[in-house]
Amino acid sequence: MTLLRRRASVSALILLALSACGDDDGVSETGLSCGPGTKAADGVCLPSATIPGVVCGEGTEDVDGVCVPSATGPGVVCGEGTEDVGGECVPTALQPGHFLSPLVQLQSLHEVGSHTDEVRVRDDDLLLNCSYTFNVIDAEDPADMEVLAGGLKHTIPGDTRTPGCKHLAWDDDLVFTTHLGNIRNPAFLSGWDISDPEAPVQLPVLQEEGISYEGVDVANHNIFVGLHGDGLGVYRYDGAVGFTRVGSLGGFTNAWGVAARDNHVFVADGVDGLVTVDATDPTAPVELGRVATGGQAKGVVVDGDFAYVAAGSAGVAVVDISDLARPVVVGRAEMPGTPLRLAYSERRLFVAAWNDVRVYDVSTPAAPTFIAAVRIPRAFEYEDPDRELPTMRTFGVAARGQDVFIGTWENPYSYRLEPDRLAPNIRLPESSARIDFGPVAVGDRKTLPLEVTNQGTAPLTLVDSWVSGSAFSVEPRQARIAPGETIELNVTYLASATDQEIGYLHITSDDPAAPVRKSYLVGNAPGVSVGAPLPATTGTMLDGTTWTSEESAGGVLLLTYFATFCPVCANHLPDTEARFWLKYKDQGLQIVALNPREPVDQIGQVQAYCDNIKVSFPVGLEETASTYAAVTSNFPGPNPFPVDVIVGKDGIVRYASHEYDPDAMTAVIEQALAE
Repeated sequence: MTLLRRRASVSALILLALSACGDDDGVSETGLSCGPGTKAADGVCLPSATIPGVVCGEGTEDVDGVCVPSATGPGVVCGEGTEDVGGECVPTALQPGHFLSPLVQLQSLHEVGSHTDEVRVRDDDLLLNCSYTFNVIDAEDPADMEVLAGGLKHTIPGDTRTPGCKHLAWDDDLVFTTHLGNIRNPAFLSGWDISDPEAPVQLPVLQEEGISYEGVDVANHNIFVGLHGDGLGVYRYDGAVGFTRVGSLGGFTNAWGVAARDNHVFVADGVDGLVTVDATDPTAPVELGRVATGGQAKGVVVDGDFAYVAAGSAGVAVVDISDLARPVVVGRAEMPGTPLRLAYSERRLFVAAWNDVRVYDVSTPAAPTFIAAVRIPRAFEYEDPDRELPTMRTFGVAARGQDVFIGTWENPYSYRLEPDRLAPNIRLPESSARIDFGPVAVGDRKTLPLEVTNQGTAPLTLVDSWVSGSAFSVEPRQARIAPGETIELNVTYLASATDQEIGYLHITSDDPAAPVRKSYLVGNAPGVSVGAPLPATTGTMLDGTTWTSEESAGGVLLLTYFATFCPVCANHLPDTEARFWLKYKDQGLQIVALNPREPVDQIGQVQAYCDNIKVSFPVGLEETASTYAAVTSNFPGPNPFPVDVIVGKDGIVRYASHEYDPDAMTAVIEQALAE
């Protein structure tokens, strides 16, 4: 089209030049009079390149006596969003790609109980779900699942709270369930007979003094249960007598997740990694070998000669178990979240990683390759409807071929995996839910970086980044991010008032699963926020002493709040131990965990809870909860726990969030320690 327009212009100029010949004052030898810029040739007036009368206008040039558009002339002025390329104005704005999501949501079972801990799918297409209740779901068609029996609670002798469960496994029609126990719920091993899946019948309950029950699996009719510091328990179930412990194995730090295969058991043992066990004689199981995985080993699945271990801050460790006496870590899938549970199907690994579910190709087990991830927003009615919905916590995952079942904070979801689809996948820090600029004087500017990562398999185009709220701005507006790469957006606050000012950052991209992401921006926020001093805080510690925030003056403090009834806190505190305490305590980091919900007369039960989850930093109760209340007043939303506050050596709050973001916390801690 450009070439045609240029040729048409040249022809028009020649015609104009020819028509002007009759007005020329010059007279040729034949009496022909030609105008300026032309000359007589064989009785005809033609353009002359050598006659000084040829004057071309702005943006054109003399080409063989004809004025044509000039690619270099100063008259080429291209509008916004275009640039001069060869004399033509072409668009400079990045154009989005066109992608389909590799993970397609099929259904959400909103009627199923909240706080899902585990989902597992059986060969008969029953999906079993442990949450605040126990549920049996027909998942033959993942797009049309049906709850066959929902909202079931365990009746515990001498207890009126009828709890749900944390883990489950089955032996034919017998489903075994466990609960680690907390202040509101007792620890137990029980289960359900689902011979009639629409009318399950609860099995008898086993409770052993001082025992907490965690992960469970079944092989050869033996029930293997992780018992935290009490090791591995082996049980049998008989309809006439109920549960009986037939064997035990000690020597564990924190036996959590369990996978049983024939005569062998694989135990995720917290900070001590993976332990392999020979259970040929279930009455006397024998440890075969162990390997450190890093982080906190919580979940484990096995396929062939490889075990995959969900190891918290260390990602997923791939362990070669071909020699059970000498397991070896041969690969790793690192990830921003905290992997808790795993599923395996058709050479793919599915990871429940707290803030999302992730899928990896493990055709080459030692080199997991990212396929897809999905973040599920949680519905919540903010007073301000422009805020982005919070991230759903994801603790459970199951897989059957390309069918993916996700257990979230509220209810189970089903997805379809399309592994051949390439697509970008945007990831923002969880801390971006609220970007706090702290106090800024009127007229001053403050700029904070916001990392945007493309964790997908195709280039991610940020089509437009813009801010609603006149006090805030963002650069760059557009960017293209290669798979696996990260860029920084610079978000700037120009304070125009001493009172709180807010804005909303909108990031529009070609991620098919999340085409628009938002961030809440706040400057000069009131109360306990970034830039404010930490109020005087007092805790009654588990050892009977009293801790005050004054004791941490001059050091870097991570103050973290938890509750024993909070399902995520049993994962958050051990992860804090592995990720921050063990790594930075020798560099001067102090960590104090306070429970603002339990009274002092229940401190013994809080102690039992902490013994189970195995943390060694100071833990106590903030009975008045004054600092907790002051911090969380700035965080409306559905997630009251955990809450993390980082305080610098000067006593000023550097970070505060109720969304767990270990990467952001690491950056703040390292900077504060270096000051």
